Amino acid sequence: MALDTGTSSDAEETLSLAAKERVAAAITVILTESGALTDEQIVEKYNARALAHSSVPQVTAQRIRTARAKLVRIGHVRDAGELAYSRLGNRATAWTLS
Repeated sequence: MALDTGTSSDAEETLSLAAKERVAAAITVILTESGALTDEQIVEKYNARALAHSSVPQVTAQRIRTARAKLVRIGHVRDAGELAYSRLGNRATAWTLS
């Protein structure tokens, strides 16, 4: 069983509140422009946006998924109720704005 030796919580603390807000804002824009997307698709579009816009912080896929999960918890994003698939053909949740 793997234990978190503090690396995840350390990474969480290194990203400023302003950067976390910019990540969430970018996800919101991506979902506004694209409609329902899986986490994999959100990460793909986020990374392209981060390369094109210096105001979008470069972060890990996990940070993007964490930000999307927080948007779900606060009611800004919800399960789209659509059948979606990952690149590997696995079923995946499609997310959309609430």
